[in-house]
Amino acid sequence: MAAKKYLKLVKGNAELYNASAQKIKSYYMKGDAIRVDWEDEAKESIQVQLKNGKLLIINSSCQVIKTI
Repeated sequence: MAAKKYLKLVKGNAELYNASAQKIKSYYMKGDAIRVDWEDEAKESIQVQLKNGKLLIINSSCQVIKTI
């Protein structure tokens, strides 16, 4: 079974942590995110909502693939 991974907002940045609370990856580092959720947990893609209302879809390589 794969280890559980958690998304967390830290000072407006979207970060990925493991079950031992160790940071694995920083998905978004501009500091203006207000919410982060999984888009597809198996593929490790996420949704990041920004202060201005935009929604970013970010893939596992930390690239923005779609802006809504």
